[in-house]
Amino acid sequence: MRRNRLFALAILVMVSALQPARSFGQDTSDKETYDGEALCQNRRGVYPRAIYTPDPEYDDKARKKKIEGTVTLSVIVTKEGRTADIKVVKTLTPGLDQQAMKAVSRWKFEPATQDGQLCPMHINVQVQFKLY
Repeated sequence: MRRNRLFALAILVMVSALQPARSFGQDTSDKETYDGEALCQNRRGVYPRAIYTPDPEYDDKARKKKIEGTVTLSVIVTKEGRTADIKVVKTLTPGLDQQAMKAVSRWKFEPATQDGQLCPMHINVQVQFKLY
């Protein structure tokens, strides 16, 4: 039984390692699109820059349990500088994940540009939860 658990864990680790890591500013696949438009490859452009980032609210359950940490979200920054297609990449708790998504949906960016043209771009953002 223990051997099967270790084998399953090893497979999970290998599958995770095969998926390409994405972080802020990394190139995306040529096949990815948003609203029918190709995402920025941005080899010689300007990356999105956050200009308005309101803090998330704490989830009541997480506050009572004194949970702190970071939620990582996958986001598309549109040509208008808004966020779209928000997905959780690294979770903390379901309540804090929802609060992070809610906060990031209100964030504003200076959009990415490529060859002088505004374009949507895929990035990952981190939302910190810290009790003071």
